[in-house]
Amino acid sequence: MHIYDFIAIGGGSAGLTAAAQVKSAGAKVAVVDHGAIGGLCSLNGCNPKKVLVRSAEVWDEVRRAADFGVALDAERLDWSRVVDRKETLTKGVTQGSEESLATQDIDLVRGAPRFISPTRLQVNDEIYEAAGILIATGSHPRRLEFPGSKFVHTSNDLLGLRRIPQTLVTIGAGAVAFELGQVFARAGSQVIITTPNSQALPMLDREIADAVIEFSRSVSIRVLTNARVRAVQRTDNQSTIELDVEGKATVINSDYVLNAAGRPASVDGLDLPRGNVQADKRGIIVTEFLRSPSNSHIFAAGDAHGRLQLSPIASYEGRIAGRNFLEGDVERVNYDSVPRAVFTIPPVAMVGLTEAEARKRGLNVTAVVRDMAEWKVYGIAGEVKAKAKVILEYGSGRIVGAHIFGAGAAEMIHVFAMAIRFGIPADELKRMVYVYPTFSSVLPYLLA
Repeated sequence: MHIYDFIAIGGGSAGLTAAAQVKSAGAKVAVVDHGAIGGLCSLNGCNPKKVLVRSAEVWDEVRRAADFGVALDAERLDWSRVVDRKETLTKGVTQGSEESLATQDIDLVRGAPRFISPTRLQVNDEIYEAAGILIATGSHPRRLEFPGSKFVHTSNDLLGLRRIPQTLVTIGAGAVAFELGQVFARAGSQVIITTPNSQALPMLDREIADAVIEFSRSVSIRVLTNARVRAVQRTDNQSTIELDVEGKATVINSDYVLNAAGRPASVDGLDLPRGNVQADKRGIIVTEFLRSPSNSHIFAAGDAHGRLQLSPIASYEGRIAGRNFLEGDVERVNYDSVPRAVFTIPPVAMVGLTEAEARKRGLNVTAVVRDMAEWKVYGIAGEVKAKAKVILEYGSGRIVGAHIFGAGAAEMIHVFAMAIRFGIPADELKRMVYVYPTFSSVLPYLLA
């Protein structure tokens, strides 16, 4: 039997961060994983997706070059070279992560683990025991349950595709659908986004979501709500998707169908009951200290508990889980000031509460909404769409939420995140002097 102080199940952002945190205190640590080390974000998520987004942004600017007085000849998008560039930024991740573990003297155990007791795991034919075990197993594409679901591709597949589909249909209408949908729409695909729900982009503030959807339609993306896929058939290089749309039978033909229906926690196969670990439909149940309430030896972080599926959150939680293992429950997770972004073109960014969430909590708030498309800084940049919504508490001027759709949004949102984290009221942000003309220089006008 192999005995450790701490074992991280999963070699992604959460597991690697927690392992390093505990190892730095002199503990004996192992990371267990059956797949590539480095995490979804680096290998098949944020980073490679952002490479494709950036190429689509550049291509969009090239096609609009004449608007800026730039004459170009022989415009052409070489998608295979786009994928080549993406792979230069992902191919060394696993080797680098493994070398980092070795440098830190953290053992890497290859295999699929399962619990055999509250403190023991079996990996292959070996037994591993630890006083602390972190479940950081990430997530996987949601399993689709309809005839022909085997013909539906994952985002991993699409990120490696070396041709531009003529038609791309997404099952799901969240961040991935709109990010990759806009990439391929701008590359020349006919894109159709479908959702069985009544609203697309449900995680966004409604006014901002509506602006994103409206703009997506302006770049020839169809968005079908109340659209439930019944079956997919594949013949030669063509898929036939059978749907019910608003209660009516509809058929769509497409050469590429993408599963963008979300990512459940990857906890199947761990044999959680034998570890006395509780889970629900989102994933591992944890306290605010990221500890399992049913087994104090167990922690969970990242996508494994299903709260916020973001790589920076996974790293943040990995650090907290490691610290709480070492010192007892001394640090709670707090997501109030965590900024997030959806990398459409232009991007959406948000932090804090939506207006609906603030009112549901009983807060007395006002919402400042600004359509910024005609503002000078966006005109200079050649941007045609920009909108913002900031949620302020009456009386105190406290910022409780900010939502921005437009160029620079993913950078600007950090100012609001810091204001929420450190309690900086709106009046203080308005008194600041900003570099002009920059996107951040519009901030005072979003706080009136």
